[in-house]
Amino acid sequence: MSSQGRPPLDRIFLTGASSGIGRGLALALARPGRAFGLVARRAPLLEELARELEARGCRALVMPADVRDTDRMVEIAGTFLDEVGGIDLVIANAGIGEGRRNAPIDPRRVAEVLAVNVIGVANSVSPFVTPMRNQGSGTLVAVGSVAGFRALPGSVSYSASKACVATLMDGLRMELHGTGVHAMTLCPGFIRTPLTDKNEFSMPFLMDCDRACRAMVEAIERRKDTYVLPWQMRVGSALLRHGPEWFVRRATARRGA
Repeated sequence: MSSQGRPPLDRIFLTGASSGIGRGLALALARPGRAFGLVARRAPLLEELARELEARGCRALVMPADVRDTDRMVEIAGTFLDEVGGIDLVIANAGIGEGRRNAPIDPRRVAEVLAVNVIGVANSVSPFVTPMRNQGSGTLVAVGSVAGFRALPGSVSYSASKACVATLMDGLRMELHGTGVHAMTLCPGFIRTPLTDKNEFSMPFLMDCDRACRAMVEAIERRKDTYVLPWQMRVGSALLRHGPEWFVRRATARRGA
């Protein structure tokens, strides 16, 4: 543990690092001497981020991969562990939205959302569980969503995928209790990113990405179990969990989904 009683975060493996929240988290975590494993499909954007991190005194390993590819994720996890000598923090951030609104369900899109958002998270986190247990320390983080608290019309596969992510991390946290390893879920509401910039509906309590990433890093350092942001969404998440279906339908209709 650090002198402030917080665990070290010097060796960081981050998926979905090429843009949006992933890129923002990498920059928010950048400190001289830290090592990053940067994972995404778009290698040129990872190279650009790596240069920014190196300019801040960090080491950055560019590791292009599709998080759905289990064998590839196991391979690059092993490479990262060999290169930096261990792991302090894994952030499974890679994910996609449904983007369906009032259109009919597309079975292929449903499968893609579940594969990236669920299998991708499992592929990102699980290769590091045993190494963290063996070293007696580490933090496993998955980026969920407020949408995971209740399935929303027009976004059912996305909501289901994020609910699955939260359940996975809750189970891991209980399984790893007492080992020195912590598992947690970040549940953001609407964050301004290139992905949300494409949304054609209103986004209540929209949060600046840099500010959101700083708040999420603070939650990671404090090893929260589940962290919802912004604070207004903590209230909203309770309404989503416990509100009657008619309330959720009307709220969604006003939102234009």
